[in-house]
This record gives sequence, structure tokens and C-alpha cells, in this order.
Amino acid sequence: MSHPAPDDRITVVGNVNLDVLVAGAAELPPPGTEQIVPSIVLRPGGSAANTAIVLARLGRPTVLAGRVGDDGTARLLADQLDIPGLRLELVRVPGEHTGVTVAAEAPGRDRAFLSALGAMADLDVSAVPTAALAARFVLLSGYFLLPALQGEPARDLLAQARQAGARTALDTGWDPAGWDAGTRADVLRLLREVDVFLPNDDELHALHGDRCDDEVAARSIADATGTTVVVKRGARGALVARPGQPHSTHPAPEVQVRDSTGAGDAFNAGLLHRLADGASSDDAADYAVRVAATVISRPSHDRAFALEDVDR
Repeated sequence: MSHPAPDDRITVVGNVNLDVLVAGAAELPPPGTEQIVPSIVLRPGGSAANTAIVLARLGRPTVLAGRVGDDGTARLLADQLDIPGLRLELVRVPGEHTGVTVAAEAPGRDRAFLSALGAMADLDVSAVPTAALAARFVLLSGYFLLPALQGEPARDLLAQARQAGARTALDTGWDPAGWDAGTRADVLRLLREVDVFLPNDDELHALHGDRCDDEVAARSIADATGTTVVVKRGARGALVARPGQPHSTHPAPEVQVRDSTGAGDAFNAGLLHRLADGASSDDAADYAVRVAATVISRPSHDRAFALEDVDR
């Protein structure tokens, strides 16, 4: 079967849901009581949707493929995802709910998430139009929140994308089941169909399985699988490990963090955007940390940014 030549777009496949962002929630109030928090914000969420939004705002033609319910939440998402440059390929499933994630954060503690998968639990290859695979990159994001796509279906999807001329990228997210040996082996097999792997430092070490430096873990995975490993390290920036080559580190600029939710997704968008233009992985990582810093310095209710903000 012949495929059209890849165009300039990036296709993102994965978790699309509503995010409910709760600020200032260091812990749940005791049963039967109520706690006032500084803000609760509703916005499109899921790592796939977050990445696609930032890609479109960077000026990259973007396709977002996912699976949602046929409910008010899906209609709200469709309205808020009506962004120039972003084409939605969202399968709406009658009688099912759209996924929702509640993210709680507070000063001095890392973010915590509660997710109901809803319709995206049954996202499979059939939800991704064949034409969308002819792209500069195809990113599979939110792997562990897509049970119907895990294992062989994901490998088939990424292999099809490569056959269509796309480069492939993967962001698994965190494994809620705890990264057992079978899961680690499955992800390492999947990485053989992946050109760019995008873990954060916790996910990197969970996959590697041994206590060691970020550099050692990333190089080990890159050499074993043939993929370029780009590690997101929060305030420490990023690390890039290419098979058989020295690693490189990329510091993050200092900014006032307004909302860290989606920082890694913004990084992914910046990196793939620059790689799609032919930049080196080092140049792309430098750009990606600036994109992430720009997004997290924005308030929760308004994550839109100007391109000149990234280049400052």
C-alpha cells in the first residue's frame, strides 16, 4: 500500500480529557468537611491534548487523534480545542463518558492526579485515520492510560507510522501499576519502533530498574533499543542520550512557576516542533526547555503565549 509523502504536520495520538486543576490542595480535608482553595480551573487536558495545543500555538500544523464520550464534557473540549492549526480526529462514542483528570498541587509538594479514563480506555488503532500517519512525527502519548492500545497494537501503530514516512515518538507517562518486570520488558520492545523517547527522570529510572545516574540510565536504554532518549528533569532542564554517542545536558531558564501541570507536554511540543524542522536533538532540547518554561510561567486559566516569549 502506498502512502502520501509526509507533510509538515505532527500527529499526536493518545489521551484527551478534561483537566480539573485544584490549586493549594496540600491534602484532602477530613471526611464531612470542606476546604476553600485559591482556584479550581477547567481546561483541556491529557498529555496528548496538552502537547497538540502547544504545537498548534507554535505554528505547527497538528492532528490530535483520540476517543471521547458523546457528552457535555466532549462538547466543552471540542469548543476549547478549536485552535488555529489544530485538526481534531476525536471519535465520539455514544453512551460513554469523556475522561476526566483531577490534578492537585500546592507549594512544597509534587502534583498528584486522579483520573477516570472513560471512553479513552478503548482507544485503539482504528481511531487513528491512516492519512494522519503521513506526518513529520507521530507521537503516542499517555500510553499507560490507553489499555486497549498497549503492547502489540501500539507497536503496529508506530510501525505503520514509520512505513508512512513519519518519525515516531513516545511518552508513556507514569505506570499506575508500578512498573513491574513485564511492563518494563514491554516498553523496551516498544522502543524499537520509536525514534525519540520522552520520559521524565522518574519514568526513566522506573524503566531502567537499577539505581544509577540519569546519564547512565538514559545511555543504557538508548544503546539497548536504538532510540534517542530525551529526559525531562524539571528545574534541572533536560538530558539527551543518543545511541553510541556522548550525552548532553540542557539547563532550564529560571522563571516564576505559576502552574507546572503540562510542563513536560509543552517540552515535548517544543522538541518535536524543532526536530520536524530539521534541528539537531541538542538545539531542539534547548528550544524545548524554553517552551516549557514559558508555559509554566503562565496562569492556569490562560496558557496561551506569544512566540516572542519563547525566544527571549
